Amino acid sequence: MTNAHVSLQDFRHRLRRHLLGGIPGGPDGGGAPWLDGLVMEHLPSGNVLRITFPHIYFARWFAPHKTDFSAAVKAAWPGADAPRLEYVLPGRRLPRGPAPQVAPARIPDALFFHADGSRDKMPLPGGARNAFPLAMARAVALREPGHSPFLLHGEKGTGKSHLLQHMAASLARQGLRVILAPAARFFQHCPLAPLFWQQAEALFLDDIQTLGGQPRSQRLLAALLAHRPEKAPVVLALEGGPDALGAWEPGPAASVRQLFSVELTPPDMEARMRYLQQCCRENALDLPREHLRLMARRAAHFHGLRSLLLRVKSAWEDDAARHPSLDDLERLARTGPVQACHAGHEQILAEAARCCDAAPADITGTGRHARLVMARQAAMYVCRRHLGLSYPELGRAFGGRDHSTVIHAVKKIGKMLESNKDVQHLVARLEKCAHQEQPDSSPTDEVFGA
Repeated sequence: MTNAHVSLQDFRHRLRRHLLGGIPGGPDGGGAPWLDGLVMEHLPSGNVLRITFPHIYFARWFAPHKTDFSAAVKAAWPGADAPRLEYVLPGRRLPRGPAPQVAPARIPDALFFHADGSRDKMPLPGGARNAFPLAMARAVALREPGHSPFLLHGEKGTGKSHLLQHMAASLARQGLRVILAPAARFFQHCPLAPLFWQQAEALFLDDIQTLGGQPRSQRLLAALLAHRPEKAPVVLALEGGPDALGAWEPGPAASVRQLFSVELTPPDMEARMRYLQQCCRENALDLPREHLRLMARRAAHFHGLRSLLLRVKSAWEDDAARHPSLDDLERLARTGPVQACHAGHEQILAEAARCCDAAPADITGTGRHARLVMARQAAMYVCRRHLGLSYPELGRAFGGRDHSTVIHAVKKIGKMLESNKDVQHLVARLEKCAHQEQPDSSPTDEVFGA
C-alpha cells in the first residue's frame, strides 16, 4: 500500500492496537480515549499526517501522550516511510514538529489567596440557624475529613464572601495553596482539572450563579469536582438557592446539587455591630456606639450596612469634627437603598401574644400565668438579640419594668434554649417574625484566627 492510498480507517485500528499494548510504557490500557477526538488527514504530496484538535483544552489533554502517539504512528503506518506529523488547532496552525508543543496552563498568581491579615477580619454572620454552616466552615478550616465539598447559599449580603475569606485565610496560614475567586473570573483562567489539582490544594469559588449561560464553565466546574483529590477542601458559594441552577446544563447542575447544601441567613445584631465597628476602623470614622446601634437596627444585611456607612462618611467628610445626630442618621437611612430590618418590638410583642393566645397588653402587663411569663421573657430575649435594644429601653417597652428584670429574663431564656424544646420552638417563631437570628455564642473568629 502506497502513501497515496493509505486507508485512515484501517490505520486508526492498527494505531489503537499499538496504543493499547504494543508500546512499552504506553497509555494505561484505558483505550486512549483522546484518540477518538483527533481528526486525521493524510496529505500524500508531502507525506504529512495532519492532526486537528477540536479545541486547545483537548490539546493539553493529549500532550502527556505525545511520545507514545508518535511512536505508535511510526509502528502502525503501512510501509517504512512514516509521515511527518503536523498539529492544528481550530483557526490557526501550530508549529510543525514531532508533537504539539502546548504547555500546561498555569493558574495566575493573582487567583491564589495570600493571607495578609486584612481580608479575613470582617465578622461572620451569627445566629442559631447559622450555627451549622459556621460549624461546617470551621471543620473545613481545621481540615477535618468529610466536610468538603459543600455548597454555601443565601441571599445577597448574608456574609457568604466573608465566610469564604475566613476559610481561605485559615488554610493559607497552614501553608496550603488556596484559590479564592469569583467563579466568572476564575473560569477565564482555569486549566483542565488534572492540571489544576497539580497546582492548587484548596478551592473557594464565589457567586457561581454567574455561570448560568456559560456551559463551558459549568462543565469545567463539574470536572474539577470529579477530579478533586480526597483531602482537597472545596466550597462553592451561590447567591439565592439551589433553584438558581435550573438554567444550567443537566450534568453540571446535578454535580453541584449533589453537594451538601447549607444556607446562611441574615446576620444578627451582634454581627452587624461588629461589622460596623470594623468598617469604621477601615474608613477612619469615629462614631458613638448609639449611632452604630441605630444603623444596625435599620439595615439587616452587610451590603445595606456598608451602603449606609459610606453615605454617612460622604455626608460628613468635610466636617469631621461634628458627629451626625441620630435624626441625621434616620434621614440618611430613609434616603438610600438600605435593606431594612423588618420587625420592631411591636411586631415581636404581637407575635408573642398570639403564641399564648393573649393580647399584646397582656405581654407588657403584670399577669403571672406561666405561659404569659414565658412569652414575655422570650419576646424580651428576641428583642434584645435582634433589635439591639438596651436593657433600660426594653424595660420601658415592656410596661416600665426595671432593667434588672429584663437582664434576668434574657439570661433565663438563653439558658433554657440549651435544652427546653418548647422554649426553642417559641423563640424560633419569634425570630421568624423578626426575619433575623440570635447570635452564635461559639468562638467562630477565634477558630478562624488560629
